[in-house]
Amino acid sequence: MLSFNSVSYSDEDVNKENEETEINLDEEELPAIDPFQSSSAVTSGVSQDGGLQANPDLGLLSGFKLVGVIMGETKKIAVLSTNEGFAIKFEENDKINENIELQEIYSDHLLIKDMDEKFYEVYMNDIIKSVE
Repeated sequence: MLSFNSVSYSDEDVNKENEETEINLDEEELPAIDPFQSSSAVTSGVSQDGGLQANPDLGLLSGFKLVGVIMGETKKIAVLSTNEGFAIKFEENDKINENIELQEIYSDHLLIKDMDEKFYEVYMNDIIKSVE
């Protein structure tokens, strides 16, 4: 024996259902997260000279990855993220760690210098190229 149950809805019922599921993002409370605010976990590794301590096991940038560049009329900021997911901002001539200094910020990459006066280009796709 086969039995079919059918339910029919009027257009009015369907529209009512759709209205109830719509969310107005203007009224929705969203958390305010400042990616440029440092946290205690990140700042605990700050050395006395203002840069972060280098960790040779994590590579040239001590595990940092370039995630963004902000270019203003008078100011340029590079945003790097840590392995833990924290975002830290750097400006030109800031020390990234005790061995690396940020020299210049471009729209698509950074120019950094190590303590041996060697220059490197850092791109957002985790590519670091030596500059000859």
